[in-house]
Amino acid sequence: MNQFKSGLVTLSGRTNVGKSTLINQIMDTEIAIATHKPQTTRFLIKGVYEDDNSQIIFIDSPGMHKAIDQLGHNMQKSASVAIQEADLVLILVDARRAEIGKIEKRIIQLAQSEHIPMILIINKIDLIEKIQLLPIIQMYADYAEFETIIPISAKQADGIEVLLAEIKKALPAGVPIINNDSYTDQTERSLAAEYIRREIIEQISDEIPYQIAVQIDEFNERLDVLGERKRVQISASILCERDSHKMILVGKKGQQIAAIGKASREKIAEMLDCPCDLNLFVKVRDNWRNSQSYLKDLGYSSQDLN
Repeated sequence: MNQFKSGLVTLSGRTNVGKSTLINQIMDTEIAIATHKPQTTRFLIKGVYEDDNSQIIFIDSPGMHKAIDQLGHNMQKSASVAIQEADLVLILVDARRAEIGKIEKRIIQLAQSEHIPMILIINKIDLIEKIQLLPIIQMYADYAEFETIIPISAKQADGIEVLLAEIKKALPAGVPIINNDSYTDQTERSLAAEYIRREIIEQISDEIPYQIAVQIDEFNERLDVLGERKRVQISASILCERDSHKMILVGKKGQQIAAIGKASREKIAEMLDCPCDLNLFVKVRDNWRNSQSYLKDLGYSSQDLN
């Protein structure tokens, strides 16, 4: 009889390497926003994967990058904590990178210092020729000791089942860590805010999306006589740092904020499984990314896994 396996598994890597896409594929639902732009994930997002012989708590940590403000420093501290407290670290690298960068070395060294086993995942193999894989595998195998090295394409769900099997092999025997039916620690409010932020990232160019935050001000449910949810009314504030950014977010005659609201509302309604009313307000909050009080209110304080 197979032993039951359980543990914390952290997905780590540089920005835009595919961590959020991978965790969404594993969970078969969207709990982390994934875009084509880097530095998307700001929180430690937990997803709970379960089957008959395992319970795996996945942590999608913020991508490692050079921090330039207090928000960035908090994100990097959270990413480091996620590695240090894990039972297994999945290190994602881009198959198109033919060298081991400083960020990858930093993650590997941090896991090694805590004696945490590692699995190397070479992602985006759909973007290279297969013959290019062998030198990358050999390069990492010579650099550090991994439980295994697995090539995948998170976007195309190629290699996911093999990866899950190897994760279970590497985890210790144990009992379920979480004893409820939750598949993520993300609340509907936090997911709604993240969907709005993703639309801003997708629709607004340049650096503006990285200088905004979304705060849910109201989340009111309308119930029928049987207590079933029939509609949700949401009000949200989009915080930016400059008047010029507010003008861009609102757009000519409010067209840009209307487009962001429409796309966000459709995604939130799908997530809530009921109609949704969404009101967006753009507010200027100078230098919010370096304000500890704003960061705390927005949930961007340095996080642990509790």
